Amino acid sequence: MNPTVSDTMRLARILCILMLVYAHAQPYQAGVPESLFSSMGLIHYLRQLLGHTSVPLLSLISGYLLARTLIARPYMEELSNKWGSLIVPLVLWNLIYIAKAYFESGLTTLPALHEWPNAVLAITAHPAMMPLYFLRDAFVCFLISPALMFLARKMPGTAAAALLLNALLNIDSVLFINSAIPLFYFAGCLLLVRKVPIPTQAMPHKAVWAAGMAMVLLSAMPFYMPLGWDVSDRPSVTHAAIDIALRAAGCVVFWSVASKLLHNRVGAFLLPFEPIAFFIFCAHGMAAGLWWMAIGRMGYDDVTPILLGYFALSPLLALVVCVLAVGTIRWVTPAGLSLLMGGRIPNNQQMTSMITPLRRRHLTRATGAKPSPES
Repeated sequence: MNPTVSDTMRLARILCILMLVYAHAQPYQAGVPESLFSSMGLIHYLRQLLGHTSVPLLSLISGYLLARTLIARPYMEELSNKWGSLIVPLVLWNLIYIAKAYFESGLTTLPALHEWPNAVLAITAHPAMMPLYFLRDAFVCFLISPALMFLARKMPGTAAAALLLNALLNIDSVLFINSAIPLFYFAGCLLLVRKVPIPTQAMPHKAVWAAGMAMVLLSAMPFYMPLGWDVSDRPSVTHAAIDIALRAAGCVVFWSVASKLLHNRVGAFLLPFEPIAFFIFCAHGMAAGLWWMAIGRMGYDDVTPILLGYFALSPLLALVVCVLAVGTIRWVTPAGLSLLMGGRIPNNQQMTSMITPLRRRHLTRATGAKPSPES
């Protein structure tokens, strides 16, 4: 793989996962706020603009990297790897979340017996730790990846249209928790199989600006649609189409941003944290929640400037907690950390680069590294 493409993927991965924190950071409010021009309206808008739109690029990158892997590695060998890198962390993190909720409730709250399969494995519904449904859907994408790669070679247009229709109408029912994921996963497979050149420094400016404007406008749609609209509740094809368009625009914009950041100070700061991107993805809700709990204990959770400041800084706050958590667990039980991270445990050099001031040599070293295993 072109080293620049590889490094851009790594930077896009950590960037998108940090932006995902906005989708799940407190404060929460049921439904869509009445006004965009309020503190909760602004938070809801940013959840759409920066949080939910960052996920599709992760799906696309996962599809691209898996297609590349399957060309060089037998399917059954990769099945064992995906079981350890997706399903084992899915189970362990959900058990941790269930235990957390159990102790917070005073040892009174546990899923009912019939709820455990979904709570732990997301068989037909969201798991206990809701964002982790992505791991479950990514595993299903892997299971059908030979078919997706065959379709990418033989019938790319027909397959893309069918997957788009599925994303709009949710035809697959419970096969995928989020029917948009296989669409973007297939897009990644398609790029690899059809050998489409991946743009890095030469992203078309008009396309990027158009995608950016689409994100800005479509993220405001929940406030102006008659029935109300939320990413997790798409009651019509119109709402689903807006969601897909928003996600597609996010892929373009976040890839362009990652390309621009790769060789500047922001990229130099972010790239060393890529080895723990998977841990941040799994733990970001709880990590950001620790700061919110502290703010609540001090009685500032209803103070608007503090509320907005916390939300704006929540990716950085979650990053701090995750770096400390990874370092601590790695010191106490490296084997346990490996299970939680699906085998993606960082080495000594990588840990050092996360906790020491970044200099130019860190960027050089980081951009010369190989990408970590992708989920």
